[in-house]
Amino acid sequence: MNNKSITKFFVASALFFIWVTVQGALQSQQPIHEFLELGPAGIIVGAHVHIGTLGWISLALMGALYYLVPLVSGNPLSWPRLVNWVFWSEAILIPLNAVLMIGAGISGGLAFKAGVKGEALNAVLGPYMMPLGIVSIVCGLVAILFAVQIIHTATKRAAS
Repeated sequence: MNNKSITKFFVASALFFIWVTVQGALQSQQPIHEFLELGPAGIIVGAHVHIGTLGWISLALMGALYYLVPLVSGNPLSWPRLVNWVFWSEAILIPLNAVLMIGAGISGGLAFKAGVKGEALNAVLGPYMMPLGIVSIVCGLVAILFAVQIIHTATKRAAS
């Protein structure tokens, strides 16, 4: 595998670092911070955490492990074509997940502020939650594929 395939993990990680830093700075502003305390608006804080852990940190660690595990184990990377698939899946799914969370938080927070409660509030959140659940499950499955690929690479026996 060439380093260009791995480098994009670090570039994407840096872009997610910018996102999480800017979002964190915005969330610390008093009017926004107060809005985030309005019931479902707090979902936006979850988006911030996801961009930080899945976007910034996880993509950087994926790139590092894709480079280091074959180097340390002495084994070629198992299923090298999976690397680009994992990258593009995560690079699309992670921000989609965050955008859905932010959309749910804004819509839900505004509705909550307007006095909407119970089933009516669930109806406001509903259009976001089903796609969010699907995106989250697929993102998790891609992460499991990555982990299996790394474990397989690290533990396979060299051909004799």
